[in-house]
Amino acid sequence: MKADKFSPGDDVTEPLLKQLDIDIWQNHEKHCPTITERNEKKDSKLLILSFVAMVFVGLGNKVMQKVQTEPMKNYPYFLNIYTTFIFIPASFVYIIPMIMLGKLSEERKEVPQFKYLVMGFLDGFASTMQIFAVTKIASGSLLILLSQAAIPISMLISRLLLKASYTRMQYLGALLVMCGIGIVLGPRLTEGGGGGGGDGPPSAGQGGGEVALWSAVMILSCVPMTLSSVFKEMALNDIDLDPMYLNGYIALYQFVFCLLAAAPAAVAVGLPVADVPSNCWDGLLCYLGRNSIVGGADPAGDDDCGAAPAYVNLYLAFNIVYNILMILILKYGSANLLFLALTVTVPMGNLAFAIPWMPGSRPLTVFDGAGLAVIMLGLVVYRFLAGVSA
Repeated sequence: MKADKFSPGDDVTEPLLKQLDIDIWQNHEKHCPTITERNEKKDSKLLILSFVAMVFVGLGNKVMQKVQTEPMKNYPYFLNIYTTFIFIPASFVYIIPMIMLGKLSEERKEVPQFKYLVMGFLDGFASTMQIFAVTKIASGSLLILLSQAAIPISMLISRLLLKASYTRMQYLGALLVMCGIGIVLGPRLTEGGGGGGGDGPPSAGQGGGEVALWSAVMILSCVPMTLSSVFKEMALNDIDLDPMYLNGYIALYQFVFCLLAAAPAAVAVGLPVADVPSNCWDGLLCYLGRNSIVGGADPAGDDDCGAAPAYVNLYLAFNIVYNILMILILKYGSANLLFLALTVTVPMGNLAFAIPWMPGSRPLTVFDGAGLAVIMLGLVVYRFLAGVSA
Protein backbone atom coordinates (compact mmCIF):
# COMPACT_ATOMS: atom_id res chain seq x y z
CA MET A 1 0.00 0.00 0.00
CA LYS A 2 1.39 3.41 -0.94
CA ALA A 3 2.39 5.72 1.95
CA ASP A 4 0.85 8.87 0.37
CA LYS A 5 -2.55 7.18 0.26
CA PHE A 6 -3.22 8.28 3.84
CA SER A 7 -2.94 11.67 5.48
CA PRO A 8 -1.16 12.16 8.80
CA GLY A 9 -3.34 11.18 11.67
CA ASP A 10 -5.44 8.70 9.61
CA ASP A 11 -6.15 5.39 11.27
CA VAL A 12 -4.95 2.89 8.72
CA THR A 13 -5.88 -0.07 10.90
CA GLU A 14 -9.52 -0.28 9.80
CA PRO A 15 -8.86 -0.14 6.03
CA LEU A 16 -6.05 -2.67 6.38
CA LEU A 17 -8.29 -5.01 8.35
CA LYS A 18 -11.05 -4.60 5.78
CA GLN A 19 -8.67 -5.39 2.92
CA LEU A 20 -7.30 -8.36 4.85
CA ASP A 21 -10.85 -9.57 5.46
CA ILE A 22 -11.67 -9.24 1.74
CA ASP A 23 -8.52 -11.13 0.75
CA ILE A 24 -9.27 -13.93 3.21
CA TRP A 25 -12.89 -14.16 2.04
CA GLN A 26 -11.95 -14.22 -1.64
CA ASN A 27 -9.37 -16.93 -0.98
CA HIS A 28 -11.97 -18.85 1.02
CA GLU A 29 -14.46 -18.59 -1.85
CA LYS A 30 -11.87 -19.99 -4.27
CA HIS A 31 -11.06 -23.02 -2.20
CA CYS A 32 -14.07 -23.63 0.06
CA PRO A 33 -17.65 -24.17 -1.17
CA THR A 34 -20.27 -21.85 0.26
CA ILE A 35 -23.24 -23.13 2.26
CA THR A 36 -25.46 -22.53 -0.78
CA GLU A 37 -23.13 -24.54 -3.02
CA ARG A 38 -23.01 -27.38 -0.50
CA ASN A 39 -26.82 -27.39 -0.27
CA GLU A 40 -27.09 -27.36 -4.06
CA LYS A 41 -24.71 -30.33 -4.31
CA LYS A 42 -26.68 -32.14 -1.60
CA ASP A 43 -29.98 -31.45 -3.40
CA SER A 44 -28.43 -32.53 -6.71
CA LYS A 45 -27.32 -35.86 -5.22
CA LEU A 46 -30.76 -36.35 -3.67
CA LEU A 47 -32.37 -35.58 -7.03
CA ILE A 48 -30.16 -38.08 -8.89
CA LEU A 49 -30.91 -40.76 -6.30
CA SER A 50 -34.63 -39.94 -6.47
CA PHE A 51 -34.61 -40.17 -10.27
CA VAL A 52 -32.84 -43.56 -10.30
CA ALA A 53 -35.15 -44.80 -7.54
CA MET A 54 -38.18 -43.48 -9.44
CA VAL A 55 -37.29 -45.50 -12.53
CA PHE A 56 -36.92 -48.66 -10.44
CA VAL A 57 -39.94 -48.04 -8.21
CA GLY A 58 -42.08 -46.80 -11.13
CA LEU A 59 -41.32 -50.01 -12.99
CA GLY A 60 -42.15 -52.08 -9.90
CA ASN A 61 -45.39 -50.15 -9.43
CA LYS A 62 -46.49 -50.77 -13.03
CA VAL A 63 -45.57 -54.46 -12.95
CA MET A 64 -46.96 -55.26 -9.50
CA GLN A 65 -50.27 -53.52 -10.27
CA LYS A 66 -50.94 -56.38 -12.68
CA VAL A 67 -49.07 -59.15 -10.86
CA GLN A 68 -51.07 -58.66 -7.63
CA THR A 69 -54.29 -59.49 -9.51
CA GLU A 70 -53.06 -62.93 -10.61
CA PRO A 71 -53.67 -64.73 -7.29
CA MET A 72 -56.56 -62.33 -6.48
CA LYS A 73 -58.31 -62.80 -9.84
CA ASN A 74 -61.64 -63.71 -8.20
CA TYR A 75 -61.63 -60.73 -5.84
CA PRO A 76 -61.07 -57.45 -7.70
CA TYR A 77 -63.64 -55.63 -5.56
CA PHE A 78 -61.91 -56.58 -2.31
CA LEU A 79 -58.57 -55.63 -3.84
CA ASN A 80 -59.94 -52.21 -4.76
CA ILE A 81 -61.31 -51.34 -1.30
CA TYR A 82 -58.30 -52.78 0.54
CA THR A 83 -55.63 -50.98 -1.49
CA THR A 84 -57.62 -47.75 -1.00
CA PHE A 85 -58.23 -48.28 2.71
CA ILE A 86 -54.55 -48.87 3.52
CA PHE A 87 -53.74 -45.23 2.65
CA ILE A 88 -56.13 -43.92 5.33
CA PRO A 89 -54.22 -45.12 8.44
CA ALA A 90 -50.90 -44.54 6.62
CA SER A 91 -51.86 -40.87 6.15
CA PHE A 92 -53.74 -40.14 9.39
CA VAL A 93 -50.95 -41.51 11.57
CA TYR A 94 -49.20 -38.34 10.36
CA ILE A 95 -52.20 -35.98 10.09
CA ILE A 96 -53.63 -36.44 13.61
CA PRO A 97 -50.37 -35.59 15.48
CA MET A 98 -49.86 -32.58 13.19
CA ILE A 99 -53.35 -31.29 14.03
CA MET A 100 -52.84 -31.89 17.77
CA LEU A 101 -49.49 -30.07 17.70
CA GLY A 102 -50.96 -27.19 15.71
CA LYS A 103 -48.54 -27.70 12.85
CA LEU A 104 -51.18 -27.34 10.14
CA SER A 105 -52.01 -23.84 8.96
CA GLU A 106 -55.54 -22.44 9.23
CA GLU A 107 -55.58 -22.14 5.44
CA ARG A 108 -55.22 -25.89 5.12
CA LYS A 109 -57.95 -26.63 7.64
CA GLU A 110 -60.35 -24.18 6.02
CA VAL A 111 -60.48 -26.04 2.69
CA PRO A 112 -64.15 -27.14 2.29
CA GLN A 113 -64.59 -30.88 2.72
CA PHE A 114 -66.75 -31.08 -0.40
CA LYS A 115 -63.59 -30.45 -2.46
CA TYR A 116 -61.96 -33.54 -0.98
CA LEU A 117 -65.24 -35.39 -1.52
CA VAL A 118 -65.26 -34.56 -5.25
CA MET A 119 -61.61 -35.59 -5.61
CA GLY A 120 -62.26 -38.82 -3.71
CA PHE A 121 -65.32 -39.59 -5.85
CA LEU A 122 -63.41 -39.11 -9.10
CA ASP A 123 -60.35 -41.05 -7.88
CA GLY A 124 -62.60 -43.84 -6.58
CA PHE A 125 -64.44 -44.02 -9.90
CA ALA A 126 -61.12 -44.26 -11.77
CA SER A 127 -59.58 -46.84 -9.41
CA THR A 128 -62.67 -49.07 -9.56
CA MET A 129 -62.64 -49.09 -13.35
CA GLN A 130 -58.88 -49.69 -13.45
CA ILE A 131 -58.73 -52.55 -10.97
CA PHE A 132 -61.43 -54.51 -12.83
CA ALA A 133 -59.78 -53.81 -16.19
CA VAL A 134 -56.35 -54.80 -14.85
CA THR A 135 -57.83 -58.03 -13.49
CA LYS A 136 -59.72 -58.91 -16.67
CA ILE A 137 -57.02 -58.06 -19.25
CA ALA A 138 -54.56 -60.93 -19.34
CA SER A 139 -51.63 -59.07 -20.92
CA GLY A 140 -49.62 -56.85 -18.59
CA SER A 141 -47.78 -55.14 -21.46
CA LEU A 142 -51.09 -54.14 -23.06
CA LEU A 143 -52.18 -52.50 -19.80
CA ILE A 144 -49.05 -50.35 -19.67
CA LEU A 145 -49.62 -49.12 -23.22
CA LEU A 146 -53.36 -48.50 -22.71
CA SER A 147 -52.61 -46.25 -19.72
CA GLN A 148 -50.77 -43.85 -22.05
CA ALA A 149 -54.20 -42.85 -23.39
CA ALA A 150 -54.29 -40.48 -20.41
CA ILE A 151 -52.24 -37.98 -22.46
CA PRO A 152 -54.74 -37.18 -25.24
CA ILE A 153 -57.67 -37.44 -22.81
CA SER A 154 -56.05 -35.01 -20.36
CA MET A 155 -55.34 -32.62 -23.23
CA LEU A 156 -58.98 -32.65 -24.29
CA ILE A 157 -60.35 -32.14 -20.76
CA SER A 158 -57.81 -29.43 -19.90
CA ARG A 159 -58.64 -27.69 -23.16
CA LEU A 160 -62.38 -27.72 -22.39
CA LEU A 161 -62.28 -26.89 -18.66
CA LEU A 162 -59.07 -24.92 -18.16
CA LYS A 163 -58.86 -23.38 -21.63
CA ALA A 164 -55.32 -24.76 -21.77
CA SER A 165 -53.36 -24.27 -24.98
CA TYR A 166 -51.01 -26.79 -26.56
CA THR A 167 -48.37 -26.62 -29.25
CA ARG A 168 -48.53 -28.46 -32.54
CA MET A 169 -45.80 -30.79 -31.33
CA GLN A 170 -47.92 -31.76 -28.32
CA TYR A 171 -50.89 -32.50 -30.59
CA LEU A 172 -48.57 -34.56 -32.80
CA GLY A 173 -47.27 -36.45 -29.76
CA ALA A 174 -50.80 -37.25 -28.56
CA LEU A 175 -51.77 -38.44 -32.06
CA LEU A 176 -48.72 -40.72 -32.20
CA VAL A 177 -49.63 -42.20 -28.81
CA MET A 178 -53.15 -43.05 -30.00
CA CYS A 179 -51.78 -44.52 -33.24
CA GLY A 180 -49.37 -46.68 -31.26
CA ILE A 181 -52.18 -47.96 -29.03
CA GLY A 182 -54.18 -48.79 -32.17
CA ILE A 183 -51.25 -50.74 -33.63
CA VAL A 184 -50.93 -52.84 -30.46
CA LEU A 185 -54.63 -53.26 -29.76
CA GLY A 186 -55.86 -53.95 -33.32
CA PRO A 187 -54.50 -57.51 -33.74
CA ARG A 188 -55.69 -58.46 -30.23
CA LEU A 189 -59.28 -57.74 -31.17
CA THR A 190 -59.23 -60.84 -33.36
CA GLU A 191 -60.74 -63.97 -31.86
CA GLY A 192 -58.45 -65.50 -29.24
CA GLY A 193 -56.54 -62.29 -28.61
CA GLY A 194 -53.29 -63.70 -29.92
CA GLY A 195 -52.84 -61.14 -32.66
CA GLY A 196 -50.00 -60.95 -35.08
CA GLY A 197 -50.99 -63.90 -37.22
CA GLY A 198 -50.16 -66.49 -34.58
CA ASP A 199 -47.01 -64.68 -33.58
CA GLY A 200 -47.96 -65.00 -29.94
CA PRO A 201 -50.19 -67.17 -27.78
CA PRO A 202 -53.79 -66.24 -26.98
CA SER A 203 -54.27 -63.92 -24.05
CA ALA A 204 -55.44 -66.63 -21.68
CA GLY A 205 -58.20 -67.61 -24.09
CA GLN A 206 -59.71 -64.12 -24.24
CA GLY A 207 -61.87 -63.35 -27.23
CA GLY A 208 -61.59 -60.13 -29.19
CA GLY A 209 -64.86 -58.83 -27.73
CA GLU A 210 -63.67 -59.24 -24.15
CA VAL A 211 -60.32 -57.61 -24.91
CA ALA A 212 -62.12 -54.70 -26.58
CA LEU A 213 -64.55 -54.25 -23.67
CA TRP A 214 -61.97 -54.12 -20.89
CA SER A 215 -59.52 -52.12 -23.00
CA ALA A 216 -62.27 -49.53 -23.41
CA VAL A 217 -62.87 -49.56 -19.64
CA MET A 218 -59.14 -49.03 -19.02
CA ILE A 219 -58.99 -46.13 -21.47
CA LEU A 220 -62.20 -44.55 -20.13
CA SER A 221 -60.84 -44.76 -16.58
CA CYS A 222 -58.49 -41.97 -17.66
CA VAL A 223 -61.51 -39.62 -17.85
CA PRO A 224 -62.34 -39.45 -14.11
CA MET A 225 -58.62 -39.64 -13.32
CA THR A 226 -57.93 -36.60 -15.49
CA LEU A 227 -61.02 -34.77 -14.21
CA SER A 228 -59.69 -35.29 -10.68
CA SER A 229 -56.32 -33.78 -11.62
CA VAL A 230 -58.00 -30.80 -13.29
CA PHE A 231 -60.31 -30.25 -10.32
CA LYS A 232 -57.33 -30.36 -7.93
CA GLU A 233 -55.60 -27.73 -10.03
CA MET A 234 -58.72 -25.54 -10.04
CA ALA A 235 -59.69 -25.99 -6.39
CA LEU A 236 -56.27 -25.95 -4.73
CA ASN A 237 -54.24 -23.75 -7.05
CA ASP A 238 -53.58 -20.99 -4.48
CA ILE A 239 -53.45 -23.19 -1.38
CA ASP A 240 -50.23 -24.61 0.06
CA LEU A 241 -51.36 -28.07 1.18
CA ASP A 242 -49.32 -30.77 2.86
CA PRO A 243 -49.32 -33.79 0.47
CA MET A 244 -50.03 -36.23 3.30
CA TYR A 245 -52.97 -34.11 4.49
CA LEU A 246 -54.34 -33.94 0.96
CA ASN A 247 -53.89 -37.66 0.23
CA GLY A 248 -55.36 -38.68 3.59
CA TYR A 249 -58.70 -36.93 3.11
CA ILE A 250 -58.94 -37.92 -0.55
CA ALA A 251 -58.31 -41.57 0.39
CA LEU A 252 -61.02 -41.36 3.06
CA TYR A 253 -63.70 -40.22 0.61
CA GLN A 254 -62.38 -42.51 -2.09
CA PHE A 255 -62.82 -45.46 0.27
CA VAL A 256 -66.43 -44.43 0.98
CA PHE A 257 -67.14 -44.23 -2.74
CA CYS A 258 -65.61 -47.68 -3.35
CA LEU A 259 -67.94 -49.13 -0.70
CA LEU A 260 -70.96 -47.47 -2.35
CA ALA A 261 -69.85 -48.78 -5.75
CA ALA A 262 -70.29 -52.39 -4.61
CA ALA A 263 -73.61 -53.00 -6.39
CA PRO A 264 -72.73 -51.57 -9.84
CA ALA A 265 -69.27 -53.15 -9.67
CA ALA A 266 -70.81 -56.55 -8.89
CA VAL A 267 -73.28 -56.25 -11.77
CA ALA A 268 -70.44 -55.31 -14.14
CA VAL A 269 -68.60 -58.59 -13.49
CA GLY A 270 -71.67 -60.83 -13.18
CA LEU A 271 -71.47 -61.25 -9.39
CA PRO A 272 -74.85 -61.31 -7.58
CA VAL A 273 -75.10 -58.24 -5.34
CA ALA A 274 -76.12 -60.47 -2.42
CA ASP A 275 -72.79 -62.31 -2.74
CA VAL A 276 -70.64 -59.17 -2.36
CA PRO A 277 -70.10 -59.55 1.45
CA SER A 278 -69.10 -63.21 1.14
CA ASN A 279 -66.87 -62.40 -1.84
CA CYS A 280 -65.12 -59.74 0.22
CA TRP A 281 -64.62 -62.21 3.08
CA ASP A 282 -63.18 -64.78 0.69
CA GLY A 283 -61.01 -62.02 -0.76
CA LEU A 284 -59.64 -61.29 2.71
CA LEU A 285 -58.87 -64.99 3.18
CA CYS A 286 -57.16 -65.05 -0.22
CA TYR A 287 -55.09 -62.03 0.78
CA LEU A 288 -54.02 -64.05 3.81
CA GLY A 289 -53.08 -66.98 1.55
CA ARG A 290 -56.15 -69.22 1.98
CA ASN A 291 -58.16 -70.65 -0.94
CA SER A 292 -61.97 -70.55 -0.88
CA ILE A 293 -62.99 -71.44 -4.45
CA VAL A 294 -61.71 -74.94 -5.19
CA GLY A 295 -62.87 -77.96 -7.20
CA GLY A 296 -64.81 -75.93 -9.75
CA ALA A 297 -65.84 -77.16 -13.19
CA ASP A 298 -63.12 -74.96 -14.69
CA PRO A 299 -59.84 -75.39 -12.78
CA ALA A 300 -58.63 -72.07 -14.19
CA GLY A 301 -61.29 -70.35 -12.07
CA ASP A 302 -60.13 -71.91 -8.79
CA ASP A 303 -58.29 -69.89 -6.19
CA ASP A 304 -54.51 -69.98 -6.12
CA CYS A 305 -53.86 -67.58 -3.25
CA GLY A 306 -50.46 -68.79 -2.07
CA ALA A 307 -48.59 -65.78 -3.47
CA ALA A 308 -51.30 -63.19 -2.69
CA PRO A 309 -49.80 -61.83 0.57
CA ALA A 310 -46.41 -61.23 -1.04
CA TYR A 311 -47.74 -59.78 -4.30
CA VAL A 312 -50.34 -57.42 -2.79
CA ASN A 313 -48.05 -56.13 -0.03
CA LEU A 314 -45.20 -55.65 -2.50
CA TYR A 315 -47.50 -53.58 -4.72
CA LEU A 316 -48.58 -51.45 -1.76
CA ALA A 317 -44.94 -50.88 -0.78
CA PHE A 318 -44.03 -49.83 -4.33
CA ASN A 319 -47.08 -47.58 -4.56
CA ILE A 320 -46.39 -45.74 -1.29
CA VAL A 321 -42.71 -45.17 -2.15
CA TYR A 322 -43.77 -44.16 -5.69
CA ASN A 323 -45.94 -41.33 -4.34
CA ILE A 324 -43.18 -40.14 -1.98
CA LEU A 325 -40.61 -40.07 -4.80
CA MET A 326 -42.99 -38.08 -7.00
CA ILE A 327 -43.10 -35.38 -4.31
CA LEU A 328 -39.29 -35.39 -3.94
CA ILE A 329 -38.64 -35.08 -7.67
CA LEU A 330 -41.17 -32.27 -8.06
CA LYS A 331 -39.70 -30.49 -5.01
CA TYR A 332 -36.01 -30.75 -5.93
CA GLY A 333 -36.28 -31.10 -9.70
CA SER A 334 -38.99 -30.50 -12.25
CA ALA A 335 -42.03 -32.05 -13.89
CA ASN A 336 -39.93 -32.77 -16.99
CA LEU A 337 -37.57 -34.92 -14.93
CA LEU A 338 -40.54 -36.80 -13.51
CA PHE A 339 -41.92 -37.30 -17.03
CA LEU A 340 -38.54 -38.63 -18.16
CA ALA A 341 -38.48 -41.21 -15.37
CA LEU A 342 -42.04 -42.30 -16.13
CA THR A 343 -41.31 -42.47 -19.86
CA VAL A 344 -38.33 -44.76 -19.29
CA THR A 345 -40.57 -47.21 -17.38
CA VAL A 346 -42.88 -47.75 -20.39
CA PRO A 347 -40.47 -49.87 -22.53
CA MET A 348 -38.97 -51.44 -19.40
CA GLY A 349 -42.43 -52.53 -18.24
CA ASN A 350 -43.20 -54.08 -21.63
CA LEU A 351 -39.90 -55.97 -21.59
CA ALA A 352 -40.61 -57.14 -18.03
CA PHE A 353 -43.92 -58.68 -19.10
CA ALA A 354 -42.16 -60.50 -21.94
CA ILE A 355 -40.15 -62.54 -19.40
CA PRO A 356 -41.66 -66.08 -19.47
CA TRP A 357 -41.81 -66.56 -15.67
CA MET A 358 -43.48 -63.20 -15.06
CA PRO A 359 -47.19 -63.51 -14.10
CA GLY A 360 -49.28 -61.99 -16.89
CA SER A 361 -46.40 -62.40 -19.35
CA ARG A 362 -46.89 -62.53 -23.11
CA PRO A 363 -44.19 -62.74 -25.81
CA LEU A 364 -43.75 -59.48 -27.70
CA THR A 365 -45.08 -59.59 -31.26
CA VAL A 366 -44.10 -57.51 -34.26
CA PHE A 367 -47.17 -55.38 -33.61
CA ASP A 368 -46.18 -54.91 -29.95
CA GLY A 369 -42.72 -53.73 -30.95
CA ALA A 370 -44.01 -51.39 -33.65
CA GLY A 371 -46.73 -49.97 -31.41
CA LEU A 372 -44.31 -49.48 -28.53
CA ALA A 373 -41.87 -47.62 -30.81
CA VAL A 374 -44.64 -45.28 -32.03
CA ILE A 375 -45.90 -44.66 -28.47
CA MET A 376 -42.38 -43.90 -27.23
CA LEU A 377 -41.90 -41.47 -30.13
CA GLY A 378 -45.19 -39.82 -29.19
CA LEU A 379 -44.19 -39.55 -25.53
CA VAL A 380 -40.85 -37.97 -26.40
CA VAL A 381 -42.47 -35.50 -28.80
CA TYR A 382 -45.22 -34.59 -26.33
CA ARG A 383 -43.10 -34.30 -23.19
CA PHE A 384 -39.75 -33.00 -24.42
CA LEU A 385 -40.30 -31.32 -27.80
CA ALA A 386 -43.37 -29.27 -26.89
CA GLY A 387 -41.46 -26.00 -27.28
CA VAL A 388 -40.04 -26.85 -30.71
CA SER A 389 -41.65 -24.89 -33.53
CA ALA A 390 -43.56 -27.18 -35.85
